[in-house]
Amino acid sequence: FSIVTPYFMEEVKFSDEELHSDQDEASILSYMQKIYPDEWTNFLERLGTNVKSEDIRYWASFRGQTLSRTVRGMMYYRKALRLQAFLDRTNDQELYKGPVGTEREQNKRNIHQSLSTELDALADMKFSYVISCQKFGEQKSNGDAHAQDIIDLMARYPALRVAYIEEKEIIVDNMPHKVYSSVLIKAENNLDQEIYRIKLPGPPIIGEGKPENQNHAIIFTRGEALQTIDMNQ
Repeated sequence: FSIVTPYFMEEVKFSDEELHSDQDEASILSYMQKIYPDEWTNFLERLGTNVKSEDIRYWASFRGQTLSRTVRGMMYYRKALRLQAFLDRTNDQELYKGPVGTEREQNKRNIHQSLSTELDALADMKFSYVISCQKFGEQKSNGDAHAQDIIDLMARYPALRVAYIEEKEIIVDNMPHKVYSSVLIKAENNLDQEIYRIKLPGPPIIGEGKPENQNHAIIFTRGEALQTIDMNQ
């Protein structure tokens, strides 16, 4: 099955400036620390001295009204499917066989690596998640920080896909014409990489923005069921 989340210009994850701004008497980060004291303590204990600014941004964003929080929640579907596949697969006694000594340890590592690849493939066959980011192309060309945040989110969740509408102007018979395309991308080496491109017959947004934003991405989904879920759900 597949999930589609429509996204327009909402917050992807909190920036450092937003986290530490105290315009409303208390910064977002200090507010989160007071609301979730145990989780903040556990977070610091888990990372120790290796806490980075990016880790703090995600920690706060996962507890706010952001796209990151929605993606994190929906990707638990994939984790659950991967776990189920692992439990089914470990019934195979061949996983526990192998030579002794150093050769056995190497064999175990090879088996675990092969098993991990197999589990990822099975989970990806069963589940796909597409965020329909209508303005991603425009945000990227304008150097909007939201575009890079979306790419970072895809890098954090390699199975995540983003669909957006691309608008280009071409010259036909000495006359300018606009060409619209639906583009599906993924993250590769922390950069966005195009997977599919579908030329549209005209402007895709002809009615209400949100349903039209979802509609253009449906072609990139698969499976017997499709769940459309908004942010903050």
